[in-house]
Amino acid sequence: PVEIGDALRRFRPSVGTAPQEFVQRASVAAWSDDAHVEDVRAVYRRKRETLLPALEESGLRLAGSSATFYLWVQVEGSSEEYARRLLEHGVVVAPGAFFGAAGEGYVRFALVPTQAECERAASIIRELA
Repeated sequence: PVEIGDALRRFRPSVGTAPQEFVQRASVAAWSDDAHVEDVRAVYRRKRETLLPALEESGLRLAGSSATFYLWVQVEGSSEEYARRLLEHGVVVAPGAFFGAAGEGYVRFALVPTQAECERAASIIRELA
């Protein structure tokens, strides 16, 4: 019906797939310097520095990932089994097999939990070694 089409046309400008223009302009102004970028990098760097020693002490090898908030870690055996073992202790990782055959033998850690959660994960990884 025409009434529904008219109502949708009136409603559409206030919602959509992109943020409204004033929100976009405010974002540009708020993020016009790179200070926030360094702050975020520092947060991820601390998390990375928390997990890497635990992984190394456990005999696990990091596979690349020097400029990302993901850590790809080589594991022995099935990536799904290793991920399940960590999950049983409250640590969530993605089995490499979920990303295709080439991912088997690896798990992916995402450095998105809090610093405290990363510290807890490091402790668990050490305990399971």
